[in-house]
Amino acid sequence: MLNNISNLDLQERINNIYDYAYTNSPVRTPTTIGREVGKILHIGMYIEEVEKVKPAFSFNKQELKMLNGEENSFSLDLYNKILDKYKLMNENWGIYTDQLLFNTQNIAYICGKLNDILISDHNRDVFGDTLEVFRSKWIKQEGGQFFTDQKVTSLAMHLLGFDPRNGDDLVDLCSGTGGFLLAGLKHIKNLVEEDSDATEHEIIELAKKSLKGQEIDGEVAKVGNATLAARLGGSNTDFINNGNSLDINSFKEQENIQFGEHLCAATNPPFGAKITIKDTSILNQYELAKISNSHLDSTKSQLYRRAPDILFIEQNIKLLKPGIGKLAIVIPYQALSGPQTQYVRNWVLKNAKLLAVIDLPSETFQPHTGTKTALVLLERRKKPLDNLDSIKNEKVFMSVPRWIGHDRRGNPVYKQAPDGKLTNEILSDFDDVKNAYFAYINKKDFSNIHEHSFVMSCKNIIDDSLLRINAQFYINAEDVFLKDNSNFTTEKIKNVVKRIFYPGRFKRSYVDKYDRAVPFLGGSNITQLIIETDKWFRHDDPKLEQLCVEEGWLLVTRSGTTGIVSSVPKSWDGVAMSEHVIRIVPDNEKLDSGYLLAFLKTEYCQKQIAKGVFGSVIDEITPESIGEIEVLIPKNEEIMSNLILQMKKAEIAKEAAISNLYQTVGELNNLLTD
Repeated sequence: MLNNISNLDLQERINNIYDYAYTNSPVRTPTTIGREVGKILHIGMYIEEVEKVKPAFSFNKQELKMLNGEENSFSLDLYNKILDKYKLMNENWGIYTDQLLFNTQNIAYICGKLNDILISDHNRDVFGDTLEVFRSKWIKQEGGQFFTDQKVTSLAMHLLGFDPRNGDDLVDLCSGTGGFLLAGLKHIKNLVEEDSDATEHEIIELAKKSLKGQEIDGEVAKVGNATLAARLGGSNTDFINNGNSLDINSFKEQENIQFGEHLCAATNPPFGAKITIKDTSILNQYELAKISNSHLDSTKSQLYRRAPDILFIEQNIKLLKPGIGKLAIVIPYQALSGPQTQYVRNWVLKNAKLLAVIDLPSETFQPHTGTKTALVLLERRKKPLDNLDSIKNEKVFMSVPRWIGHDRRGNPVYKQAPDGKLTNEILSDFDDVKNAYFAYINKKDFSNIHEHSFVMSCKNIIDDSLLRINAQFYINAEDVFLKDNSNFTTEKIKNVVKRIFYPGRFKRSYVDKYDRAVPFLGGSNITQLIIETDKWFRHDDPKLEQLCVEEGWLLVTRSGTTGIVSSVPKSWDGVAMSEHVIRIVPDNEKLDSGYLLAFLKTEYCQKQIAKGVFGSVIDEITPESIGEIEVLIPKNEEIMSNLILQMKKAEIAKEAAISNLYQTVGELNNLLTD
């Protein structure tokens, strides 16, 4: 029976069915294979639910051998029985109008692989899991959009509270191969089976009334429809329309998707700064295309090119019924926290209530992309707000799950047993996030359910100069190890230094090393004692001055590996430094540079620096975020003087170490080359 079959075993069987059908059946496309296997699964569902034979496919060892060999009387008899059941199913349920395309041996093999699996088991969606595997196979073999993990799509359904029994519908404007709609169907199945003994056919009929999608790529839409058709019994209706969801004209001839009418929407729109929308006829439809990056209010005098994920946020919110419609959307980190997208967050907070933010693990979309994202839950407001002052008392559930269940190469990751051995249970804390969220909305304590879930007031967002809404920014805000700050005065770093900046980007003209050539260093070099580089500038390069650093300046890496701190020693005065390094020019009359250097390296300050990290693919911080950090200055002058003295000794020792190292390496080079 199914309870004796592990998740790993089930996955292996599904993969075997696909690989066999792809190489041994008359059908060779993943979409058709999925549809034909769907027919077999529906037949099994019919046998179990209508004829009450459970499991539908059960064979002894001898019979299994015959199902894996050449055509024989047993496999032929099974084939004829399957044809009879297929006819009966369609007479009773009326879900397919075409014939089975698999031959005798195909059906025999597939039924053998389904041996003792309870297809109608309420504890596991065998049908849905099978089609998810086939959907991922299509993406790997034929190309397509990024595969949204089932854990993300399932969590979205729970956050939305999607329930078509109450009249809810579910819309996905970027349906792709149907991931969110399949999750909606699985959610319906679980809801109905909790309350009754509804048949698969009744569940399918309920789903047909509520699932709606659109996809711009016609071939991808066909895949999504084929997958849904297999799961929904060969419906003649396309659940996923082919059309450009960013263009309002694509909805004019449709009845199933209308603005301001829907209760639930879920989507993972295409994202990336390199794929911008330039068509003015499209851009003119969006408020977010009429707001400059540097202004929070609409200028209405110019259109700005926008990444599609930005426009899809607005389009999805417009779909929702005001006051009650909810959206679960995957948004890249850049839009959640980047300084250039503050206008987006300002617009969103005015037009929708922020209910939940779930930062997704970095492996979520790997190996396809390492883009960092979050699943954001929004509820459309009855009408847009004039300003954000009124939302300060609103609460937001936030969470930072750690495990998605696979590594960056896409390989599954399993939990470890207490003895250190791997189990067959996928490593994921998404169920804990879901349970913590339900505890939160039911006003129960969830501190013991998921340690990285918390509730935050929107006041924190409003008080943040960039209106950041990513959970990681706020989870780092707890300065738990500061037991008592009464012994310190505080001042923002920008108020105790002369300048915080980094140079602009420009084309570099490197030269071969010569006596007066100036070395060019990157972020990975700033903690080295001896200069190691193969990049050099001419001493008279007109752009060199923009890159050069001076003795005593402080350096902080701003992209890639952020927050590495160092100072510029005397021997590095005039060295060219990459724009990926922030320069802090101290003002020793306001605060000793040595003390500031030590403070920047403390665990406390490193957490504050981490709060300012943004970027969807590469982590970045800005001079502004560094400037906003409050430096803690000891009130006790003796303690302060002692700390400054120690740092001066450290800097003197560093300079001596550099000098000794250069001298030693130079002498050794001479010995080796003589």
